Formats: sequence, structure tokens, C-alpha cells
Amino acid sequence: MLLQLTLPAFVQKFSSFLLGCAIVLSACSPELDSESSILATRSETLTNEPTNSSVDSNSETTDIAWGLVYGYLELIDADNQAILANLQSFQETLNEFITQSNETKLQALRSSWLVAHTSYEQANLHRHFSAAVVSEEFNLELLQLQYQINHWPILPGYIDYVDDYPDSGIVNDMTVSLDSDNIRQQHGVFDLSESTLGFHVLEFLLWGESTIDGVARPATEFAEISQLNEAQLEASFKLEQLGNNRRREFITVITSALLEDFGRSKTIWDQTNLALRERIDTFTAERLLRIFVDAISTLLSEEILIRSLYPLLNEEFSDSIQSPYSKSTPSAVTAQLSGIERLLLEIRSDSGKSLDELFISFSPDYEELFYASFDASKECLVLLYSSLQNFQTSLSPLQTEFDIVECINLVTNMIDHLEQIDVSLSN
Repeated sequence: MLLQLTLPAFVQKFSSFLLGCAIVLSACSPELDSESSILATRSETLTNEPTNSSVDSNSETTDIAWGLVYGYLELIDADNQAILANLQSFQETLNEFITQSNETKLQALRSSWLVAHTSYEQANLHRHFSAAVVSEEFNLELLQLQYQINHWPILPGYIDYVDDYPDSGIVNDMTVSLDSDNIRQQHGVFDLSESTLGFHVLEFLLWGESTIDGVARPATEFAEISQLNEAQLEASFKLEQLGNNRRREFITVITSALLEDFGRSKTIWDQTNLALRERIDTFTAERLLRIFVDAISTLLSEEILIRSLYPLLNEEFSDSIQSPYSKSTPSAVTAQLSGIERLLLEIRSDSGKSLDELFISFSPDYEELFYASFDASKECLVLLYSSLQNFQTSLSPLQTEFDIVECINLVTNMIDHLEQIDVSLSN
């Protein structure tokens, strides 16, 4: 029996409760009508920050911090453009597959999904950065959009057939209309995992549950049926009620909804970028640097520890693997970590300074110990998810527990080093 971690399990359930609140509160999307409405006020952002920091008395540090934010906003713009282009490419590839539903086209569509989803996960850090700079009402809407775009785990039997239930799911329920409005209403209507929108619903439709046994969904399940057989005629079926035809329509509707939802989130970010650029001089260096520290720490704790590693330690394997059907969880986690690495190392201020170099100046242990944990955690996580993504492993339960704990310790070490920098910024 693996060690039970009751506190993280509670945190995960509480996070789901907050998400549910956000879904209700953001039902009416606010309008992007002014800078003051989209940007968080100082009272909403890092309210416990000290007012007499030595960081702010150093004008060079302030200039570097402002320059790094400008560079980061450019990166966000570039990433959003890349995600949009990848989603549009996926839709075009889907249209080709719908026209000619063969295995070659299906493999191309799966590859396109992997590219689009990986680019979205690489931008994961931006969504945690937004929590500190976007106003509460827009944070709620972004949280709702994230739930529609990339929620996991999903309940596969709510979408399509699963083992032992060949007629389950919306695809096989002729009473469920597949128009866009209804599909949106069905998303999480009874439970958060009952998803009808987003990347992971598409993932299940493209690969199917049979991937667990090594055999993905065949292209024939998307082939258009243009003529009813004798049994279907006797049962008074209509062509649009057949599983294959409904599956084709469903995946097309979900893809359009995904593009629409990401387009809305991109619009919010475009306005945020503009507002931040025009008001950057109202942010102190300490405030900006602490926002960066908090964004990285939150990604590591919420996305990797709370959503995945802690539940894995409690043997909740089916709810802790992000992309089990495509077997791409290692790529998704690597992309998340890559987003952190780009912020720390690739963005430069006008003077050529990186955020990494600035952090080193505040913590003598950071340069050596943070990156030692960072590199080791990346390797640890890839090996772990590679062995677990089939919901099974050849390793013994004790070895699996050891590997999970090792990954937890490495990620926790990174968070600890970031907290040391946060403390140094306050002095």
C-alpha cells in the first residue's frame, strides 16, 4: 500500500470546487473595454509585498526587470500566435481527414494534435503569470476557458464507447444534439470530468481507449456511412444517427469550439499585453520579480505536484496521467518545464541580463542547486510518465513509489530555491 497524502488530495478537491465557482461566475463574459478593467490593481496583486525593499532602490535592477517583462510579453505574443497557427493547421488537417478518412490521414491528424497540444503546454507558465496581472473578473474567465480548452482527467465513456460498454457516450446517444451550443452545455454538466470540449476529448476520439492495449482507434470508425443497411432501415434509423457519422460531426464541432475558446483567451491576452506595456512603470522591480517567482512556483506545485505526483503516490493512476490515450504525457510535462527554462534563460533585458542572472544575484545557492534539481526532475518525470502512461508498469509497487517520491523531492527542491529568492527580494 502506498503512502496516503490526504492534504494534497484535499487541495485537489478544493481546486475543483474553485473551478466550479469560476464556471458559474464567468458565465457572462466581461467586455474588454479599458485598461483599468483588465489589469489587476495593486491591491489584487501580491498584497503582502513589503514597501521598503532594497531591490527597488537600485535603478539598474528596475530597468532590467522592466526589460525582462517587455521581453516576456513578446514571448507570450509569439507563443499565442504559434498556438493559433497550430490549431488552424489541425482544423485544416481534420477537414482533409473528414474528406478522406484513411489511416494515413488519421496519423497526420494525430501528429497535428500533438504539435498543437505541446505548444499549448509550453505556454502553461503564461497562464500562471496572468493570475498576478489580470483583474479578478478576467482571471475567472481565463480559468473557465482553460477548463474548456485543456481539462483533464476526462471521463471517456461520456464521449464514446469504452471496453464493455460499446454503446456508451454522446457519440452513440442519438438523443443528444451535436450542435455547438448543446455540446457546450453538456461540458461538465454533472461532473468536471464529464468533458465534451478541449484537447483531451479530441485526444480520446483520435486514439480511443484501446490504446491502453496497444491498438489505437482505426480510421474506419470515422468513415462516412452514406447508405443504411437492411437492419437500420427496419429500425427507422437516419444516416445522421449512425455512430460513424456522429463521430465525424462531433470531432468537427469540438475543433471549432477549441479554436473559438482559444481565440477568446488570446483576445484577453492581447489586451493585457497592451495595457501592461503602457503601465509598466507603475510596477516596482520587486513586484515584477516576485510575480515571476510566484508564476514558476505555482506551475511546479499546481500542475506537477498537486494535479499529478501526489495523486500518483496515492495510486490514483487513471486521474494523474494527463494524456494516456496518445501516450504523450512525457512530452506535455517536458513542454511545461521548457516554458520555465525559456523565461529564465532566453529573455534578455536591454543590458543583456537574463532573469536567471538576476536570480543568481539574490541567492548564492540558486545557480548550482536549482538547475541540478531542474535537470534531474526533467529526467525523473519523463522516465516516470513513460513507465506509467499505460496505467501499468513492469516495476514493483515499491520501486514505483520510490520513483514518484524522488520526482516529488526534486520538484519540491526547485520550489524551495525559488522561495529563497522571494525572501531575498523582501530584504
